Amino acid sequence: MSSFAKPSDHAGGTYFKPADHMHDVALLIEPKRIDRDVPNNYNGQSRVRDEVTATISVFGTSEALEQRTPTAVMTDVRVVHGMLTSTLERILGEAMVAIVRKIPTKSGAGYVFRDVEPAVEAQVGAYFDQRPATPATSRTPTSAPAPAPAAAAAVAAAMPSFD
Repeated sequence: MSSFAKPSDHAGGTYFKPADHMHDVALLIEPKRIDRDVPNNYNGQSRVRDEVTATISVFGTSEALEQRTPTAVMTDVRVVHGMLTSTLERILGEAMVAIVRKIPTKSGAGYVFRDVEPAVEAQVGAYFDQRPATPATSRTPTSAPAPAPAAAAAVAAAMPSFD
């Protein structure tokens, strides 16, 4: 076994294709940033869209999940589907465990993230906690409490005024 990383293990700079991940057991998604109003030409139409850049660890099989070894880690992948980006923009800098599904919409069909079973989330969480740390891989709860207004007011009152 080689001690070197393989480029195929860490695809980067690509687009996330939800149709390719419909049968995955779990996705660990870590959105890093959102780029707003990116010009896009598709089927002869010019539009703007939001694009979220993320790292996505793919658990394509039950065995990969049990062994806590992703079948792929996609770094700096761009998520461009509207319903997916709207979910990810709410958790920038955090992490989410999900599966991707296709649902009917008014204009046809679209892709969405859905919750995984608690046992699956626990196994992905164990992988998340044991992998080597990188700058954006600390576990952050998605519902962190907001600072108390009274504490903020007390700090503001203690600051000198330069008026």
